[in-house]
Amino acid sequence: MPSVSEDGPPVCRFSNEGGMFCSLHADPSRAAELGRKGGMCNRHVYQSDAENVVLPQSASDVKQMLAEAMAAIRAGKMNPKLGTTLGYLGSSLLKAIEVADLEQRLERLKESNGPASPSQVAGKTG
Repeated sequence: MPSVSEDGPPVCRFSNEGGMFCSLHADPSRAAELGRKGGMCNRHVYQSDAENVVLPQSASDVKQMLAEAMAAIRAGKMNPKLGTTLGYLGSSLLKAIEVADLEQRLERLKESNGPASPSQVAGKTG
């Protein structure tokens, strides 16, 4: 980072002899290149077969998906951030499956009991 010298214009603290800037600030394209190299080293691309993705339809499917994600993370084949996202989505999906299952059960109970008459509803106390 350039700093202000006591007697003049800003200079880098680690400037080359006779120069005002250090080797990094003297050549802006070098800084950009080093930034790109650092970014490429930190980028993790995980191979996945998007054509063979099976959508979980039941709680056991979600359980299997989460188990596979955990194994992939432990094997270094999946980014832990992606695993966290899958865990969060899996929890939401389990809740949705549970609610849908309860709705289906309620509908089956209503169908098996038939429509309730107004007198039956009024006569019942909870």
